[in-house]
Amino acid sequence: MADWQQRIAMWVLAAVVAYITYRWLFVSKEESGADYEHELQKILTSDKYKVKGRFEE
Repeated sequence: MADWQQRIAMWVLAAVVAYITYRWLFVSKEESGADYEHELQKILTSDKYKVKGRFEE
C-alpha cells in the first residue's frame, strides 16, 4: 500500500517541479518581452527621437 502512495507522491512532486520550472523559464521571458515592446513603442512615438523629414511642414 505504501508503494503506490510513494508513486503518487513522486508524480505530484514531479508535476509541481515541472510547473515551477515552466513558470520560471517561459512566463518571466514573456513579461520582459512585453516591457521591451512597451519601451520600443515609447521610443518610436516620442518627439525626442523624431527625425525631421523633407515632407514635414
